[in-house]
Amino acid sequence: MTDIPYELLIKIQQGTMAYRYRGLPLLKNPFDLALYPLLLDQLKPRTLIEIGSYGGGSALWFADQVPGMRVLSIDLEPPVDATHAAVTFVKGDAHSLGAVLSVDLMKTIERPLLVVEDSSHMAGTTASVLDFFDSWLRPGEYIVIEDGILTAMRIADAYDGGPLRAIHEFLARTAGRYQPDRTLCDYFGTNVTWNVDGYLRRVS
Repeated sequence: MTDIPYELLIKIQQGTMAYRYRGLPLLKNPFDLALYPLLLDQLKPRTLIEIGSYGGGSALWFADQVPGMRVLSIDLEPPVDATHAAVTFVKGDAHSLGAVLSVDLMKTIERPLLVVEDSSHMAGTTASVLDFFDSWLRPGEYIVIEDGILTAMRIADAYDGGPLRAIHEFLARTAGRYQPDRTLCDYFGTNVTWNVDGYLRRVS
């Protein structure tokens, strides 16, 4: 699943959970902090939709990586202390994204689109996000599913199988419309990323 040994994985996770950006929790590990810029440079997204804001550091970090990109970050409890001219925080439920991402809105967002799913990590929640954006993503665009590494951390059962279960079930039922981008997932070694099999590119 991943080339990262379990003991090292847990130590890196400790630092990941303490990592901050602009004084806000970022909670991203060093591998994905290096991989995301590669994806952003390749895709050059004009809109990034993040599901799961937490403290807001991730949304601000994304916005700072790509000047001119709009970031829309959705959470049940949007942060109140995070502000950025390119970031909009919206209250919303990952299970009911149509309530905040209306048809009219989705038709007018600037493309390319990048989606980052980083909400509850429950398999059912991730599946809901994947199914919603399956109606909107175009070939060549990406949806990144964060924290499939929970399986290697041996805690995925607490999340009903976690993101990795949702990824594999989604790939099975979408009949080749998506592929994990191995150049990103395996850049530092096999799935040396917290987004195990999670850099998903729409191919058809």
